[in-house]
Amino acid sequence: MEGVYVIVSYDIKDDRKRLKVMKRLLALGFSRLQKSVYVRRGSRGDAKDAFNATVKYLDDGDKLFIIVVSDKEFREAWAVEGKVG
Repeated sequence: MEGVYVIVSYDIKDDRKRLKVMKRLLALGFSRLQKSVYVRRGSRGDAKDAFNATVKYLDDGDKLFIIVVSDKEFREAWAVEGKVG
């Protein structure tokens, strides 16, 4: 069976709550991909765990996005660091 990656992205205005979300995701085994984007290899259950651990910190206007992608889709993603061109 092919594995999956769980990607979590958020936009949280409150600094303290944003820090709590970051710490929760790291405690769940996620790695930082960008400032507010975290990823881990796992399962759909891990996506649900991430949701349950973070959604309580959201206020009106904040956003949380969690997506599960296959290993193949993750490997085929385009990523760039630094200046291009």
